[in-house]
Amino acid sequence: MNYKEAKEYLNSTNKYGSVLGLDSIKELLGRLGNPQDKLNVVHFAGTNGKGSTMAYLESILLCAGYSVGKYNSPVVFEERENITVDKTPISEEDVAKYIEIIKENCESMVDEGLAHPTRFEIETAMAFMFFADAELDVCLIECGMGGRDDATNVFDDKLLAVITNISLDHTKELGETIEEIKENKEGIIKNGCPVVYAGTMGSIDEINQETAIRAAEKLQKQGFKLKKHIEEGIKVTCWPGRMEIICEDPLFIIDGAHNPGAVLKLRDYIDLHFTNKTITFIMGVLADKDFTEEANIIGKKAKKIYTITPNNSRALSANKLSDVLSEYNEEVVATKKIEEAVESAIKDCKNNESDMIIAFGSLSILRDIKEAANKILNS
Repeated sequence: MNYKEAKEYLNSTNKYGSVLGLDSIKELLGRLGNPQDKLNVVHFAGTNGKGSTMAYLESILLCAGYSVGKYNSPVVFEERENITVDKTPISEEDVAKYIEIIKENCESMVDEGLAHPTRFEIETAMAFMFFADAELDVCLIECGMGGRDDATNVFDDKLLAVITNISLDHTKELGETIEEIKENKEGIIKNGCPVVYAGTMGSIDEINQETAIRAAEKLQKQGFKLKKHIEEGIKVTCWPGRMEIICEDPLFIIDGAHNPGAVLKLRDYIDLHFTNKTITFIMGVLADKDFTEEANIIGKKAKKIYTITPNNSRALSANKLSDVLSEYNEEVVATKKIEEAVESAIKDCKNNESDMIIAFGSLSILRDIKEAANKILNS
């Protein structure tokens, strides 16, 4: 199997959807020799902040000289970016090698009357095999959804569990209240492992940095030599797509705020750092998010809003989002293409109709917006 064939196989497994539960992943991992049992894991669950908190902790560990695997989701900018060792993505050759083995075992499961593993379960198994073969010091593992029944929740022992900010999201799967969702995510806490919870005060960055620092301090107590490297690790951390400045003139920021909790933090960030700025938003969301509440939270913060339709099967149309936002903002324009929204927003800034641009919503829009902005600004 080559990389192209591996990708085609992975794409073919999208039809199996998203299934919470551990039976299938445990069966698959068992047939693969339980690679997860060879890993030293810091496990992350939470609604928002997982990725950036992981990035801060990863940098601290790398600055201290440790080898670090990281598995997070979804892919935002580049193929294979969600499975890395020391910030280097898994190679195309390794993807092909592991997927060939996993495919054979998936087919055997189906032949025996068992359900075919989902794409997320397959990618999770691949990450664990890759990390086990690499013999790493630490593996940072992010839950895909929830915690208790997430496919990553297969470790009998772990170094640490980290619970980041929790808000209402995936309520059909995880529960209708914050307490129910919190209980689900706390399902990753096993066998008395140490736990770090995110704080609730401060900006997005402050909360995520503080959570990573406290996680590093917990690891320090387990023998990791991190204390002297915390400040440096925080300083050099880069987490693309999280309040990322992609252009200075005009100031153009992209952010992965994709649910009400994250949008609330984005609003707080705007209030703190851009109080006197007139802002143009570019916004695109998924239909299974509480976009009405998102509009209520942030709709009034922009001078003008361009809505877009994400390139995603779960996308909410630009027209529908525009209708909802129009209740909170008089200057809302639904665009047919992402390039149209980006070009119009940049033109507004150049004509002094706006001071800056913030594009946010579904993670699936960020790469397209970044590519469109680079093309327009460099033409």
